[in-house]
Amino acid sequence: MPLVLSRAKTEQRVRDAVAAIADALNLTDEERNETIPSGQTTLISSRVAWAVTYLVQAGLLKRPRRGHFVITKEGKSVLDSDLQSLDLAYLKKIPAFIDFMNRKGTNKAVSDTSSPTEVPQSDKSPEEIIGSAYQELETDLKEQILERILQNSPSFFEHLVVRLLSSLGYGRSDTLAEVMGKVGDGGIDGIIHQDKLGLDVVYVQAKRYAPENAVSRPELQAFVGTLAGVSAHKGVFVTTSRFSPRLRTH
Repeated sequence: MPLVLSRAKTEQRVRDAVAAIADALNLTDEERNETIPSGQTTLISSRVAWAVTYLVQAGLLKRPRRGHFVITKEGKSVLDSDLQSLDLAYLKKIPAFIDFMNRKGTNKAVSDTSSPTEVPQSDKSPEEIIGSAYQELETDLKEQILERILQNSPSFFEHLVVRLLSSLGYGRSDTLAEVMGKVGDGGIDGIIHQDKLGLDVVYVQAKRYAPENAVSRPELQAFVGTLAGVSAHKGVFVTTSRFSPRLRTH
């Protein structure tokens, strides 16, 4: 991670960083070609990619575009003062990384200095090892998708949500799904007609919120009020963040 952060003063491509870090570590050709057990990528590529992922989740790096990374203001502060201390235990003191670990669903307290990747593999069955690796890859993919959504406009998210709901079966392929998000839309971002006559309609609201901004009761009450105003019986509220704990218990 210190090597990755040090290279991020200017925007870097992950592929280029792998080669540069391999050079910095004086890896032999054999070490550069060593693969992870699946054989799908080299060990050094995997380690660099996970270092980038963890540093992004800690807020020390950001991904300006796919396959690239660059340092943030918080990352520059670590680079100037705490670079030698930068490891997983250090990241686990950063609130953003703690949130990431909680979203991963790790069954260990985030204050524990050990990493899921540091648990002795001999203590796990092959199924557990595969399952743990799959969960981490899936979580990273979700985080990258969320980052790309947040880098785009609210209009992009509205179109994405309507297409997603249509694909999930809220409407048929031969019925109308339209994006409404514009001034004067009354809080309705999309409409999905579930029949050709338009008698069965799902109204959609899409909120592109930052992860730390939870959806609370006032936002949902406003949406319910909008649904009542158009005599709607069905509504779907979708957000990039989360719903407050009080809402999830009701």
